[in-house]
Amino acid sequence: MNGTLRAAFAAERVKWHKSWVLVVAVLAPLCQLGFLAILFGFSESRIQPFRPGFRFWLELNFVIWNLVVMPLAAALIAELSWEQEREARAWYRLLLQPIPRHTHYLVKALGHGVLVLGSLGLFVLALSLLGLLLQTRPLLLMGPLPWGLLLGFTGYSALALLGVVAFQTWLSLRFPGLWISLTAALVGSWLAVRMVGLTALSYALPWGLAAQMGNIFERWRELPWSWVPVGLLLAAALVTLGTLDFVRHRDAQA
Repeated sequence: MNGTLRAAFAAERVKWHKSWVLVVAVLAPLCQLGFLAILFGFSESRIQPFRPGFRFWLELNFVIWNLVVMPLAAALIAELSWEQEREARAWYRLLLQPIPRHTHYLVKALGHGVLVLGSLGLFVLALSLLGLLLQTRPLLLMGPLPWGLLLGFTGYSALALLGVVAFQTWLSLRFPGLWISLTAALVGSWLAVRMVGLTALSYALPWGLAAQMGNIFERWRELPWSWVPVGLLLAAALVTLGTLDFVRHRDAQA
């Protein structure tokens, strides 16, 4: 990261303390885990067939995170972040700064990615701690924490969210509106899930990699790591599209 981008990103981080983006990044994983922990803890008879319980705890949470919570969190973070600029009418002051105009967009995309990755980190930490707490309920048959599985799911989820963040960052710039962002996130994720196993075109969607997480319930199947480079190329293409679009955007021409 060069000096200009680093300084601009530092300024972007200051804005997080004055908006709801940090609240979303923190509450999204905690709300999911709190709700599922309550259901899990009082469902011994239903959980026992999915032994070991700790593995099922990881599978259930990572599937819901990748298919629902993460897409919605990325949509909310991107929309709230861009809305902060629009409400403050900050474009003119931003674009007077002696830095390339495309840097403003790159900083936004980077910031959104860092926030969602940070949310994932909090998710993994809380997921592990709650799983250890659930071990105190013998009827759940939790067993030991499968560290290898946890690290694999975490790494895959971190790579899978990049395309989603890149798309939502561009969408919230080009088509602002909270309901537009949330609807796109839900419909896109649902469509990607529907396409899993039917066609490789699912990987052409920003949610394509994340949607594959649903396959882990079938424990004989593996995550499609070989398709991760395709997802990363798609994320890079979406960031490039957004950068070019931002430079031509009417606000950026102010």
